[in-house]
Parts: sequence; C-alpha cells; structure tokens
Amino acid sequence: MTDILPGPLWDFALELYQQPDIEVQCLQLQDEYGVRIPILLFLCWLDISGKRVEPSTLANVLKETAEWYEQVVVPLRGARRWIKSQAPLDESQSQCRGQIKAAELAAERWEIQQLAELSKGWPVERAAPLLPRVQNYLAAREVPPSVLQRTLVLLQGALAPA
Repeated sequence: MTDILPGPLWDFALELYQQPDIEVQCLQLQDEYGVRIPILLFLCWLDISGKRVEPSTLANVLKETAEWYEQVVVPLRGARRWIKSQAPLDESQSQCRGQIKAAELAAERWEIQQLAELSKGWPVERAAPLLPRVQNYLAAREVPPSVLQRTLVLLQGALAPA
C-alpha cells in the first residue's frame, strides 16, 4: 500500500495506475465493460480529494470529453492494437506502433487535463474513501458486482496510507 495524495489530477492518475494490479484491472474494465480509464481515475481523484459537485454538473463535465475520447482516443487505440495483432512486426511497424501509443497516451492526458480544468473551483468537503462516484460509474457501465467489488478493493488498497 502507498499514500497517494490527491494532488494534481495527472500525477495522481499516473501514480494510481502504476500501483500493483490497477493497470490490469483498469484494462479489463475498459475492454469488457467500456469503462473509460481517464474517467475512472478522475472519479477516484474526486472522491479522495473530497471535491463536491452536483450529479448533473458532473454528468455535463463527463459529456464534454466524451466526443474527444470517441473520436481521438478510441481510433488511436484501435490502430495500435491492430498493428500489434499483425505480429511479427518489422522495425518500422514497431516504431509506428510506438508513435501511435505515445499519441494515445497524449490524447488521454489531454482528456484528464480537461477534466481537471473543468473541476477547478469545485468546493472541497471531506474525502469519500468508499469511492461512491466510482461505484456509481461502474454500476452504470453494468460491471458485475463481483468485478465491481474487486475493483473497489484494489483501488482502496492502492489509495490507503502505507
């Protein structure tokens, strides 16, 4: 366990994503249930930092980045995965795949930066260590209860003070 502070969203997201088992769990949620990893990390940050926001405002903020995600992030991911499936790759194909992967990460970073910008000024109350917004988001994505619970346990473990 570690002590991940709810500082700047991008730093928080990177540190959380790098914790044991978090990346694998996030990718499973993305691939099997259509979970947007930047949104999941953003909601963790909101819950841990104690930012207060009306549900309708939060929904609007999430919608503001949805088109970017669908039109930029998803096609880049698709291209990267397609190239990977064409193994064995020659050096130039591998290099191209690496550039697409870097562009995909840059696109996700832009999305996270927009979420941070849109949430500036939201008042801070107290942290919600049970991650209620994360629970609501995963339930809305129809993540089965057992997978949802495993995700919460992993996130809470990664976020708990050492």
